[in-house]
Amino acid sequence: MTNPLQRRIFRLGPWPFKTMDWYVAKVFLISWVACAVSFIGLFVVIEAFSKLDRFLKQEGGLFGNLTSYYVAMVPTIYTNFLGPILTSAAALFTVTLLIRHNEIQALKSVGVSVYRILAPIFVMAALFVGLTFWLQEVMLPNHRESIRAALAMSKAKLLEPKAYFDSENGLHIQVGQYSTTQKVGNMIKISQRHENAKAKMQIDANQIEWIPDSPGDEEHGYWLLHDGSIQRWDDEGGLVINDSADKFERLKKFFPKKELETTLRPIDLETSNKDISYLSWKQLRSQFKRQDYHRHLAVKLHHHFAFPMAHVLLLFLGLPFVLKLQNRSVFLGVGAALLIGAAFYLVSSICASIAIEGQYFSPTFAAWLPIMLFGALGVTLFDRIPS
Repeated sequence: MTNPLQRRIFRLGPWPFKTMDWYVAKVFLISWVACAVSFIGLFVVIEAFSKLDRFLKQEGGLFGNLTSYYVAMVPTIYTNFLGPILTSAAALFTVTLLIRHNEIQALKSVGVSVYRILAPIFVMAALFVGLTFWLQEVMLPNHRESIRAALAMSKAKLLEPKAYFDSENGLHIQVGQYSTTQKVGNMIKISQRHENAKAKMQIDANQIEWIPDSPGDEEHGYWLLHDGSIQRWDDEGGLVINDSADKFERLKKFFPKKELETTLRPIDLETSNKDISYLSWKQLRSQFKRQDYHRHLAVKLHHHFAFPMAHVLLLFLGLPFVLKLQNRSVFLGVGAALLIGAAFYLVSSICASIAIEGQYFSPTFAAWLPIMLFGALGVTLFDRIPS
């Protein structure tokens, strides 16, 4: 008996591809929606139960907190982690359905190659690459306040930023804990040295607060230190005596509030976090120029372009598996997509860690090595598919 799709192709005569492409693309999109609902639903349930106590402690009510959290985090998780796995799972889901209904064999019987059948899937994957770039460059950076709030809501403790080096003013600034939403830090230590490397000044303060020139401005404003002290040394290492003071303040001057002259900006404290995920490529490049001692920023600059390619890359690995086995189990296909995606993320994470922590890999090599390894293997397997 002739397959329904095959009958439609025969009726269309020499121009069958438009109908075939729309059909495969429609099955892919339906599969993608099914996978997205399943994966995102699983993420929602796990996050809700694992962090329920934190959501309950926040102002605004449980439902409002959950809504604002997921509105901010779902696009972030999709862009930085889940996207390629969703694309791969939907593709394997689609091909499994086509095999189950004997539609690939029907198309091959009228002279259509497997590569041509799969073309709409790769076109859709390329569109998802574009979507990921748009999310990275436009959507996430424009909504970073809501993402910050969601991350602060889900974490058990405040950010512990690495030290910032203000080369313009010669300051080494260490903030013990920092709130990305309130722009307030605790446990402040600021040091400055003479040209001979001996200590020149040290400031200790309980708190540092960002005072913007206008509400929400993170570029123009100043830092205000609260409840601190200043100690100074001459270029030979001797303590500078404050003759106008008495008792202990002759050696260490105390202050209730003090404006700090520095190039430090709130984003500088945030970008010391290796997991920062809401900066555009332009913002990452700007921060790396300011803090080139943070190697993870260099890795992220290249990862920004390399990672979206995984939408297409993982197809080259997963599709040969389904087609060679003539798999008819949807669960097996989705499971294969998850395993391949997990392997890709594992290799990517290892390469990034090696580049960040040591000098064995350059940031460029670390970001692109997983693409080259999995790409070479995928193209080799894909080339062996019986067409």
